[in-house]
Amino acid sequence: MNALDLGFPMWLLIGVLVIFALLLYYMLRGRVSQGLLIPLAIVLAPVCTAAAVAVAVVLSALLSPFYETPIDPVSPQPKTSPAPSTVPLETTGPTASPTASPTGSPTASPTASPSASATASP
Repeated sequence: MNALDLGFPMWLLIGVLVIFALLLYYMLRGRVSQGLLIPLAIVLAPVCTAAAVAVAVVLSALLSPFYETPIDPVSPQPKTSPAPSTVPLETTGPTASPTASPTGSPTASPTASPSASATASP
């Protein structure tokens, strides 16, 4: 059987729903006919519970910044102006590539050298 995990005990949810149903029954007793009183209390109890939870979440979110501890900076960081960035200019035509001079630095080509490794690989 798959258990429903809501983050709180199921008896707490059932208790809150019963209390809301009893409060609604008491409030609607003189205003609604007897035939609709119990079904209306049963239907409106979860709705009122969800509304109460929504109001509690909104109030908690609005009031939580007042109860947080302020964060003190260790030392204020000096403000520095950003360095000017160098953006390459875009060109629309073909650009001339620099020609390589024959006296330039030689390129290294990989060569295989047979050498024995002193350590054994696992």
